[in-house]
Amino acid sequence: MMNHNKPNDRNNKKKQSISMDKWNNLMFHYKSGKQNISKNNSTNNNSNESNITAVAGNWIAAVGTIISAIGSTPSTIFSQQTLTDFNVIGNILQAGGSAIGVEAEEALLDVVGGQISAIGNLAVVAGILSENEQSGQLLEKQGTLLQVVGVGITINPEGELTLLQTIANTGNIIQFIGNVIQVFADPDTSEGEVLNAVGSWIQALGAVITALATD
Repeated sequence: MMNHNKPNDRNNKKKQSISMDKWNNLMFHYKSGKQNISKNNSTNNNSNESNITAVAGNWIAAVGTIISAIGSTPSTIFSQQTLTDFNVIGNILQAGGSAIGVEAEEALLDVVGGQISAIGNLAVVAGILSENEQSGQLLEKQGTLLQVVGVGITINPEGELTLLQTIANTGNIIQFIGNVIQVFADPDTSEGEVLNAVGSWIQALGAVITALATD
């Protein structure tokens, strides 16, 4: 006796198989799409966090250079102790800003330069707080030299730069010039104090320009 249900069974199984394939394809494409979206979101989040870190680091450093410049400028408004405090606070902020900014850098030279600059600022702080005047001045000079080296390393010699990169590079060059002026300033003379103040304000100007160019 023939079984007339077999063709129908085969057709039903074929339909079920096709339905399962469609379902699997739908699910796999959906999951794949979700994974790609997740990866893209992760990349965008990392980029945003890096930008925020760079902006925060550069602006903290810029504020620090301004405060330090105020502390380095002879004044009849503030006492000598207040100016010293400004200098200490300013250099600590510069060190902190450089350390934060390094976290967002990808180029090795920028990382190394930022770290050297931060060490230089801390050396300046140690020199200011030193009870031995001669040792203190030596530490300050060495700290400023380290900042010269650190900023010098971050200067980009390439010709083809974007507008923001050019502005940031200009800011670094100006900071470099300000630090070099400070190196040659003799703190024991009135002319040296003025020269040190000029160098500090030039450095502050460069730091602000660099911060403004941070995207």
